[in-house]
Amino acid sequence: MKNQIINFKSKNHNYPIIIGKNSLKVLPKRIKSICPGAKNIAFIVDKKVPFKFKADLKRMLKSYNLLLLHFTANEKNKSIKTVKYYLDKLLSHNFNRTDVVIGVGGGITGDVAGFVSSIYKRGINFINIPSTLLAQVDAAIGGKTGVNSNFGKNLIGSFYQPKLVINDISFLDTLPKKEMICGFAEILKHSIIKDKLFFEWLSKKAKFILARNKNELTYAIKKSCLIKILIVKKYLQSYRSDVRDFS
Repeated sequence: MKNQIINFKSKNHNYPIIIGKNSLKVLPKRIKSICPGAKNIAFIVDKKVPFKFKADLKRMLKSYNLLLLHFTANEKNKSIKTVKYYLDKLLSHNFNRTDVVIGVGGGITGDVAGFVSSIYKRGINFINIPSTLLAQVDAAIGGKTGVNSNFGKNLIGSFYQPKLVINDISFLDTLPKKEMICGFAEILKHSIIKDKLFFEWLSKKAKFILARNKNELTYAIKKSCLIKILIVKKYLQSYRSDVRDFS
């Protein structure tokens, strides 16, 4: 199956979500198109991401000045302290708003990288490359970013849409079975919310998806992302309405 491309379209944002095996290969061309002024690229990468992907990204984007920032993804590190560390790194390397921050990892990594991007010089280009099934169908869509505080989880954050999301299912080849099941549960939830026929299809194809069959997995991610986009759009419409009422 070829790469599948769907678009997140709202009143103020329009960006592609690319899904498929080895879809990372499109990254250099896409960056050149959507961020033509970029000279520097910073990666905030979960330490659990296999070395192969880090090496591939470095090779593909060698024409840019690259800054690799590792991240230990856990709730403790999802903090203002961590955000400040990355902001200082970007500032010390003279990153401009025309440059790019790329988050590579699960939902926590995407939340932190997205939040850093949203507040760095009031907004730098952000690309999300989720490496877990759960992040690919949920956390990477919608623009919700944030960190924890001493008073609770996700209490400090912003809504900040990426310029691009790449769901490369090659990341899932080494994902533990437990995490595959967590991601599949989210896909199943989306089908229950919106699409009975998709739910019935999932009931027949579950074993193939969990076995990481390329075609079934790509289709399931695509359908789930489309449902998540619908949910996010309804929320954003409601959010804008609330803001107008308040003003």
